Amino acid sequence: MRYLMLVLSTAADPGDTDPVTSIEDWVERHDGSGARVLGNQLRPQEDTVGVRVRGGEVLVTDGPFAEAKEAIAGFDIIEAPDLDAALAIAADHPMAYDGAIELRAFWSGELED
Repeated sequence: MRYLMLVLSTAADPGDTDPVTSIEDWVERHDGSGARVLGNQLRPQEDTVGVRVRGGEVLVTDGPFAEAKEAIAGFDIIEAPDLDAALAIAADHPMAYDGAIELRAFWSGELED
């Protein structure tokens, strides 16, 4: 199953433990195992641009948009056999110690009842 890991920076909660691994080691390990499909760091919130279409008109708004306790700092797409394996990969990420990780399964495309 494929998962999106949103890597969150949490300025209000700076974490309480040093990461057990560096981001370079995490990327190398999970790229090597085939678990990490893609990932990258994102530009700061100040560089965000919002796009909406209202009444046929494209509206573009410069960010940041809302004061939030967490900002999306990056993302990774991982492949894992089940949620437990995905949780282990996410918990191993250095930002799980300094920020937070939001883990979302990709939708299979089938409608759920």
